[in-house]
Amino acid sequence: MPVAASVGVLAALWVAVGSAYALVLWVPFLSWALVFGAGAGKLNRVPKEVIGLVGGTVAGVLVVYLLPAFTSVLGGTLALPVLIFIAGTLIVLLELTNWFELAPAYFFSFAGFFAYLFGGFAGEAGMTVSSVLMYVALLVLGTALGIATIFLRKFWLDMMKVPMDQRQTIFDKERG
Repeated sequence: MPVAASVGVLAALWVAVGSAYALVLWVPFLSWALVFGAGAGKLNRVPKEVIGLVGGTVAGVLVVYLLPAFTSVLGGTLALPVLIFIAGTLIVLLELTNWFELAPAYFFSFAGFFAYLFGGFAGEAGMTVSSVLMYVALLVLGTALGIATIFLRKFWLDMMKVPMDQRQTIFDKERG
């Protein structure tokens, strides 16, 4: 119960602070969840997550930037699907490398970037350096909240003297 309450407190604090500063509230939840979903709550996976989050954002920026040129050559019907094919293929090929292999991070930030930009969350000016940097900063904040969750979980389980063999969640056990 203390672990769940701690996560609830962190989430509530983020929403309170983010609301007070008119920040986009949903973006950090993408990368916070990713710490556990793709990184399995392991701190040694965090650098790969951050690389993937930035890489997915860069891929999104490139798609938006290249879309007019591709549209002039391929037309409006094919341009976006071709760019998405290229981006998706490259992201999956990156799984063959060590440092760039965390494909879910790329896809989370890639898809999230389009929601951020075309959902009107990037501001009136649309895609600017400042709006892209804000998006990446919010993703990094979510990763930091995930790291805080890892430490809070360990703190509470240590305080309650929960044996190591009983600290796994159902998700942990299913991953085997």
